Amino acid sequence: MNKAYKVLVIPDVHVPYQDDMSLHALEKYMADNVFDEVIYIGDLLDFGQVSKFNQGSPKEESHKLSDDYKIAGKILDRHISIIKKNNKKAKFTLLEGNHEERIERWIAKNPQVEDMIEVSVGLKLGERKVNWVRSWSKGELYKIGKAYFSHGLYTNQYHAQKMVNNFGVNIYYGHTHDHQSFSKILKGKDKTVEGMSLGCICDEQSYMQGRPNNWQQGFGVFNFDKDTGFYNMSFVKIFNHSFISPEGKFYK
Repeated sequence: MNKAYKVLVIPDVHVPYQDDMSLHALEKYMADNVFDEVIYIGDLLDFGQVSKFNQGSPKEESHKLSDDYKIAGKILDRHISIIKKNNKKAKFTLLEGNHEERIERWIAKNPQVEDMIEVSVGLKLGERKVNWVRSWSKGELYKIGKAYFSHGLYTNQYHAQKMVNNFGVNIYYGHTHDHQSFSKILKGKDKTVEGMSLGCICDEQSYMQGRPNNWQQGFGVFNFDKDTGFYNMSFVKIFNHSFISPEGKFYK
């Protein structure tokens, strides 16, 4: 019997709005398990200081990019260290989200800083050996077996259905900060096609101003059959910085 290929999928963290307590609970889970790959599905960083929505806001615009890169870099280093203690061959993949793409648009307007502040440079992805996938700006999908990973595109009420109908594949994504799923009706055996948003691991941001939302903290755990590409997955909801893992253990 072939061992499954186990993947941890971490949705939107939005540094510097990350929920550190939830991240630390997740890191305890990381330490207890052997993963072959970790995928961050975009918006690891928020980059509010270069957002057009924050123009004219001294509080946001004065926030240093270097500080956010340091925080995100420390998170990556912690995760790499924890995961590689149990599996030295583990892979790490980071998808570009719409918030990371803010940097590309800002550089396009300020070309004098090209090759200085891009995500791949600021996070030293080459040195950390993290695979960089241009999900938002170039529409690249990341594929393992019969599953595809994207940052996500849509924010309408039925975004999971729209992702499945438009891509036509099993697709898992972030972007919306909620948990929603949709499965497509098809004729034939083992023809399952589903889409699912995997929540976030960030705190409510200031622009929400206390308004109602459907945000759900959580993450995904996938086990792939390396021969066929079929898989089972679990979406793990985080409540009050704690969760019960697919293996049945409580983390806080």
